[in-house]
Amino acid sequence: MSQEQAKSRPRLRSRSSTRRVIRDVRINPDAAAAVLAPIYEALPKTVAAGQHNLTYGEVEWPALKVMAQYSGASGPTQLKGKFYDLGSGRGRAVLYMALTGLFDLCVGVEVLPERVSLSQQALNILKASIPNVGSRVRLYESSFLNPAFKYKDAKVVFLSNMCFDDNTQTALFNKLNLEMPKDSLVFCCRAPSTLPSAFEAVGIEKVPMSWIPQTDLYILRHL
Repeated sequence: MSQEQAKSRPRLRSRSSTRRVIRDVRINPDAAAAVLAPIYEALPKTVAAGQHNLTYGEVEWPALKVMAQYSGASGPTQLKGKFYDLGSGRGRAVLYMALTGLFDLCVGVEVLPERVSLSQQALNILKASIPNVGSRVRLYESSFLNPAFKYKDAKVVFLSNMCFDDNTQTALFNKLNLEMPKDSLVFCCRAPSTLPSAFEAVGIEKVPMSWIPQTDLYILRHL
């Protein structure tokens, strides 16, 4: 059993206490990157935890722009469910998508407390200039295989899953296959060897990640 599976538990702990919903945060993708880049340049780095599943890398801003463009293809001014980053690290994808205004809520799920703490630091810095953004962000310290998470409200799920072991990859895609709604999207760095029955491949984009200048980003749609 992987550490992701072993740490699955019903209890969730959220690091964001903001409860009031405010729907007026909407910034174009280029501006969102410009706002967040200096925050993350100053934020402490995080290191790999010494286990294959927990190897760390980050999504770069151009890759997030590609995801935002796909997510907003049917109308970028409409709010459409939730964005999930499963294995959210320092939270840059979560905060970026929250700034775009494409989602009702942006959720980060990360198993390592250090990374969740850094996510919260970044959110606190961002809230100093854009206070309302906190209403669209939730940060959880948990395994993304925790049965308390049901992805039936997901519009988009992002997985930086290049280093997931086969057991974790299979378990997660089986869960998403059963729970995600029709027409929702999965963006991932490594597609399953066998595509689950409820998914179809939409495309592959070449995007930068912190570990390589250009890699494949797979886009899958739930049927």
